[in-house]
Amino acid sequence: MSFLRRYPALAGIVLVSNVLIACTGMPPMAPQPEPPPETGAGITEPAASATGWAGILGPISAPENWQVEPCDNEVLLCVEANGELIGSVERFSHSISDVNLQGGAPVTAESQRQFLQAWVADHYAAIEGDRKVADPALTFTGDSPEDINVGSLPGLRYGYTVAHPNGALFDRGIGYVATDGDQVYVFATGVISGDPSGSFSDEAALEAFEPHLATIIQGLRL
Repeated sequence: MSFLRRYPALAGIVLVSNVLIACTGMPPMAPQPEPPPETGAGITEPAASATGWAGILGPISAPENWQVEPCDNEVLLCVEANGELIGSVERFSHSISDVNLQGGAPVTAESQRQFLQAWVADHYAAIEGDRKVADPALTFTGDSPEDINVGSLPGLRYGYTVAHPNGALFDRGIGYVATDGDQVYVFATGVISGDPSGSFSDEAALEAFEPHLATIIQGLRL
């Protein structure tokens, strides 16, 4: 799928196969020279600046006989059922200065919430426009954002469904977005047509994991 914009207004990080290369910015350089971190290498930065799941993952929640752990690709959280990979959740983070939304950097709790609501609205608009390009007959439905803690940060849960005229599912996306006033943190998954990562194999698997994902998001070390 096309990458509508480079950052979250960024098209809200459209969960599509050619978008998944985005948003893995390196953390700020330490005062002393250090080699850049590699996938699988130990990360010693504070959790909030870590680029992968291993640096921020807190308590795990999953259905019985399911396993949840960071993937080899550090931006993906792998979800397995009885040892078989059935889905993943993608993590993104950006400097807030890279998000092109009106109003400037949010500095209060209320302005942060307004910023996140604008981010979700922009995300929805970008996804709907992208899907209409793919097929004008597709119907986009966005959920009303819900307040939820993302670790220690106030955030929003969002979700959308894209369907064919006969009601058959084309895409379903679920995500969480939060900001500390400096960085924007996004965690996203779904059932995405033609997308082998950052998504689940089918809607039933996603629905079974969704309440556990909410628990994991709330327990992140952010």
